Amino acid sequence: MENLSETGSRKSLHGRDVEQTETNPYLQMLKVAQRQHLNSGISTTTTETLDDYDLGGVDCEICGNKGYVLNTGSNGELLTRECECMAKRRSLRRIRKSGISDMLERYTFKNYADEDDTRKNVKQTAIRFANADSGWFYIAGQPGSGKTHICTAICARLIDRGKDVYYMRWRDESRLLKSQINSQELEEPLEKLKRIAVLYIDDFFKGGSNEADVRLAFEIINARYNDSKLRTIISTEMMLEEILSVDEALGSRIYERSKGYVLEAPKENYRLR
Repeated sequence: MENLSETGSRKSLHGRDVEQTETNPYLQMLKVAQRQHLNSGISTTTTETLDDYDLGGVDCEICGNKGYVLNTGSNGELLTRECECMAKRRSLRRIRKSGISDMLERYTFKNYADEDDTRKNVKQTAIRFANADSGWFYIAGQPGSGKTHICTAICARLIDRGKDVYYMRWRDESRLLKSQINSQELEEPLEKLKRIAVLYIDDFFKGGSNEADVRLAFEIINARYNDSKLRTIISTEMMLEEILSVDEALGSRIYERSKGYVLEAPKENYRLR
């Protein structure tokens, strides 16, 4: 938070003097908010600033697509806080960077073929989860059975609800994280996976798991298990019983949090139709 003095000068969060470019203090605070990531009561896990986001990607009537709103404090001072639309902007930016933007458009609940009882149950359970405020979602099945489709549809619904969502392709990101295990570079990405409001882990333990995989998975899952507000979505080829046999502590945590939302995908590869 920054204070405006009577002379029109101010100190930045890092102690540097910044010239006043506007005589209107409201406009000056707006420029300050646009230049810096000022946070008031909203938890984030990155050091990204407003400039990192495509402010045209979301149409927000609350902040006018500025990313921040201004309020007057009890002493008449101007305060900034992050607009609620920023969670959606962060999620969409991460989705674009992950290369699955087209999936959000194609993999919707509407486009999910619920042509038999198994598929209808998958779709109805996924919609129920996406509209709920707590719980984890776990779906297992063979390649091409629609796991990623239904989980992406859930993510899209949660993003629309203003939730901060991160997509993790397990095979790629776990390899990178394990390569940084003794590096300070690991701290921020790992903390993000532990604390993001909604984490979607795609193809969990794809290709099998070794001791390092289990340790990494447990560190992420255990941190999220200990905070009931965090939501986790997992798609995998391994049934939950198989996860339990790999590591009971890991599997039991997933089982407990996913009660009511554990599914087996249809036994068919859609890609071979």
